Amino acid sequence: MTAAPDNTATPELDPTRVRFLSPDTCHIHLGTHDALHVTVENDRIYGGVYAAYAFPVAYPEGYISLIHVGDEEEMEIGVIRDLAEFPQAAARLVHEALARRYFVHTITRIRHMGWKYGFVAMDVETDKGSASFLMPWRHDRATDYGRHGKILIDVDNNRYLVPDLRKLAARELSEFQRYIYW
Repeated sequence: MTAAPDNTATPELDPTRVRFLSPDTCHIHLGTHDALHVTVENDRIYGGVYAAYAFPVAYPEGYISLIHVGDEEEMEIGVIRDLAEFPQAAARLVHEALARRYFVHTITRIRHMGWKYGFVAMDVETDKGSASFLMPWRHDRATDYGRHGKILIDVDNNRYLVPDLRKLAARELSEFQRYIYW
């Protein structure tokens, strides 16, 4: 007589399928050395986790992938469809993880643009304070962000975001389009 198979073991995850995470199935918390950890029900605790956007422009509060950094490779734990479904403390931890991964200066005002040493020179106000930077005048250094925004990449590969060009003052928009017209 053979014993019935043990169906209580955690089934092997199919790496080709997306596992959506919810507050009912996972707990997001800080663990060892204040690293982001995710405990998944009927699975395990994942340490050394980081967050990455799947669609940062269209869904800034959703479709966020939580990825475990293992000894030899990275593994997606799952995807959060809507961060608003999670408790405030967990959502804050995910936002902090995203901010570490996507450090971007958001431009709130353009004081001046011009040429300097063959680069586009910008003097701006950002969400992190005043900034001046040089940007190579190349198509790959000013890329689209959604329908109306631009991401600018300076000579040191820092990123500056103009979320919506239509919200710039008339003088700022005119000056911007004089140098960056693509």
